[in-house]
Amino acid sequence: MTAVLRLFWNICLLRDGPETVPTQTWFLSTLIVAHLTISVLVFRVAYPTLSPLLALNWAFIGLAVTLGIAWFVLYLRNQEPRFPATLGAIVGAKVLIGALMSLMYGTLTGKPLQSGGWILTIWGIVVVGFILHRALSTRLWIGIVLSVVAYLMGVVVAQSVLGPAISASLETVG
Repeated sequence: MTAVLRLFWNICLLRDGPETVPTQTWFLSTLIVAHLTISVLVFRVAYPTLSPLLALNWAFIGLAVTLGIAWFVLYLRNQEPRFPATLGAIVGAKVLIGALMSLMYGTLTGKPLQSGGWILTIWGIVVVGFILHRALSTRLWIGIVLSVVAYLMGVVVAQSVLGPAISASLETVG
């Protein structure tokens, strides 16, 4: 367990790339379930009136868009065999950053909470960019641009699909 945490921590610190991640189906499936679970917890703490199912859909859409873009750019460069390791690295890093975000939500309030959330979000975007840079054997800035595009597309798709439901859920607070 500590070896897995150390692996993803080193990826989050931009030391190791996706090539070091195990690609067994059970491992990747476990990472996806862990990511969706942590994301639902973070969304529920950040937005208490959000239903668990809506939070799950929101997290799933963001993950699906990011992984879809990762697969597509790997496909364009004829490197799609690298996708399982890239998937594992992206999802594992998101699990670790999501866990840090859930700990932060449990200890901070007000402005430090908002600032910390943005810092962790930006860190996550940079980490995904680093992973894409290593998977694609390209420059780091290209990976980060792809990561920003994936993040923004995830937001747009989630708002397009779930926007009315999210708005209705969040308006029940007022």
